[in-house]
Amino acid sequence: MQIFWIKLDKLKYKEFLKEILKLNNQNIVFTPNPEILLKTQTDIEFKELINKASHLTPDGIGLYLAFQIIDNNYWAIINFLYLPYYLFNLFFRRKYLYSKYWDRICGSDLTQDLILGAINKWIKVTIIDLYNPSDTKKVKSQEKFPELVKQKFPGLKFDYFIYEANKKENIIEIISKSDSQILFSTLWMKRQEESVIEIMEKAKNIKLWLGIWSSFDYFIWFQKRAPKIFRTLGIEWLYRLLTWPKKINRLRRLWNAIFVFIYEVLKK
Repeated sequence: MQIFWIKLDKLKYKEFLKEILKLNNQNIVFTPNPEILLKTQTDIEFKELINKASHLTPDGIGLYLAFQIIDNNYWAIINFLYLPYYLFNLFFRRKYLYSKYWDRICGSDLTQDLILGAINKWIKVTIIDLYNPSDTKKVKSQEKFPELVKQKFPGLKFDYFIYEANKKENIIEIISKSDSQILFSTLWMKRQEESVIEIMEKAKNIKLWLGIWSSFDYFIWFQKRAPKIFRTLGIEWLYRLLTWPKKINRLRRLWNAIFVFIYEVLKK
């Protein structure tokens, strides 16, 4: 299924997880959500980065609203009138949507399952984190990061780097000489995709590359993940809005990810 001419993979989660954990080939996995896809509309460079991935997995319940809109030949106004039906499917016929458009693959769930798989197979991983010295809260969490990851995932072999621009070349050299085989980039939108592509060119030992946003922040309790009921219903965004300290920024992002995104899909 294509959204804004970006083709998202049709995958069954368990089969996909098993396959990429074999580490037979180099694979890049990005998990686009509505916010990411919307940005590709105005940022051609970002769109090119996204399309370099081996797998683009749908992350974000709003994508399944878009799939329903795209998967017919109705005029935009007809699709607009059908939105209540599409929303009904989204909340009450989720299994039907997943069987038709295949599984939603949430970045946080994929990250956790890959880590557990890495522990079982004694695979070493590398984690690169965002460099942002102005975010004092984040800086403090990064100081405790290795210790907290060890508590959360005993037995995990990993390297951890703050991906600072003036240290980037040295970090890439260390990664390329390590025995790590999986790399997680948490540098947020566009920067994490850029980092994956630039490291891939030199670190041939890495077989699996993922851009995962803030997944590790949930694991080390820097951010509290939405309760399971919110995740099941696909309304994690509502929980984040209610608990996010800077609600204006969150509201702006939600407006784009929900209303602007669906408007653009209808328009296309």
